[in-house]
Amino acid sequence: MTRALFGLIKGLLVGFVFSGVLLWSLPLDGFLSSLLSYIGCAVVGAVVGLVCGRAPWKTETVWVPVLRVMFGAIVGLILYGLGHTFLPSFSLFYIEKISAQPISLHSSVFLAVVIGVSYGIFVEIDDGAGKKQAQPASS
Repeated sequence: MTRALFGLIKGLLVGFVFSGVLLWSLPLDGFLSSLLSYIGCAVVGAVVGLVCGRAPWKTETVWVPVLRVMFGAIVGLILYGLGHTFLPSFSLFYIEKISAQPISLHSSVFLAVVIGVSYGIFVEIDDGAGKKQAQPASS
């Protein structure tokens, strides 16, 4: 249970930082904005794959973190595509005094956080547990 909590916190931090810093300032329409949203969510998945789970320097081979990062980028692309296509365009909130953009369920700002949390929990549960030492058989 603690591994899932660590994955939730790490994924939430990566998703919030990335969506707050980079994706919030993108314009709402246009091809470049759409392309940057896909790339941004892929980067969120890759960074979560690197941060969550066992530390890269504690793994047996270098290929485990590399595969987690590559798989995270693919998961980020796929989940952003699915979320942007199938989620309704319900607006979460809109701050009029700051003139901020509304955050809808299919925006890259919201989906980056969702991707970070879901993939972070998955990686922490899957890869975060250390190997159990085999107990010697007593005769």
